[in-house]
Amino acid sequence: MPWLFSFFNYNPFTYITIMKAGIFTTTIEDIQDIGIQDTRHFRLSFPAGTLFDFDAGQFLNILIPTPEKVVKRSYSIASPPQWAAQGKLDLCWKRVPGGFATNYLWELKKGDKLEIQGPLGRFTPKKPLPQTIVFVSTGTGIAPFRSMIHDLIAKKEPVNLWNIFGNRFEEDVLYKEEFEELARQNTNLKNIFTVSRPKTWKGETEYVQHLLKKHIAVSAGTHIFICGLSNMIKEVESTALEMGFSKEQIFFEKYD
Repeated sequence: MPWLFSFFNYNPFTYITIMKAGIFTTTIEDIQDIGIQDTRHFRLSFPAGTLFDFDAGQFLNILIPTPEKVVKRSYSIASPPQWAAQGKLDLCWKRVPGGFATNYLWELKKGDKLEIQGPLGRFTPKKPLPQTIVFVSTGTGIAPFRSMIHDLIAKKEPVNLWNIFGNRFEEDVLYKEEFEELARQNTNLKNIFTVSRPKTWKGETEYVQHLLKKHIAVSAGTHIFICGLSNMIKEVESTALEMGFSKEQIFFEKYD
C-alpha cells in the first residue's frame, strides 16, 4: 500500500509540507503539442510551500473524477526531482483514440486544476550506480529517462549514459534538441535517435534492439533500462540476453 506522512517545519520564514505517495492538487501551467502523433507535454505547478519528493524514474496517478468514482491512470514523471523542488513537474502523454483518460486530459487548459497521486514505482537507477546506464525507449517511453538523465547529470554522477530512442517519424523524436544540448554540455551522454519511417531523416533507421547490439559492448558494469510497449521491451530484452547480459542487468517498465 502507498504510505503517507506529512510534517510541518515552521519558523517565521518557512512553512513546508512534505508528503509521500499522497494526493496533490496541481495547476496546469503550460501545454505544448509535441510531435505529430497527438502527443502533449504538460507542465504542472504546485501550491507554494509544497514539496513533491520523488526519485527520478517514478510515476504518478492522474485522478479523473466521474459520477461513479475517481478513475486513476498512471504516467511517468518526465522531469527531474530538482525541478520539483522549484514547484514544477512535467508529464507527456500520447492521445489514445477512444481512450477515456487522454480524452479527458485533452480537454484541459492552462490554469485548470489536476489532481495527482504519487510518487509511485521503483523504476529508478540502482545503487550503487554502475559504470554505464543504457536507456532504450520508443515514443513517450522517453519520459522516465528524461527525468533520470537530467537528474544524473545535475548530480554530476560519474556514469556513462546512452540514450537510444526510437520513433516512426522524425517529427516524433521528443525533446531531441534538449537531449542534443545536454550531450554537447556533458560528454558522458550519447544520444542515438532512430526513425523507422524516414522522410528526409539522415540518421539511424534500425529498430532500437539492433542499435543496442550495434553500439553497446557487453560489460558487467552496465545496466539496461527499457521503457515502452511490451513487444519492443521483449525484443530489446531478448537481444540483450543473446548478447550476454544477465537478467539482473536489465530493468523495464511497460506502457501497455
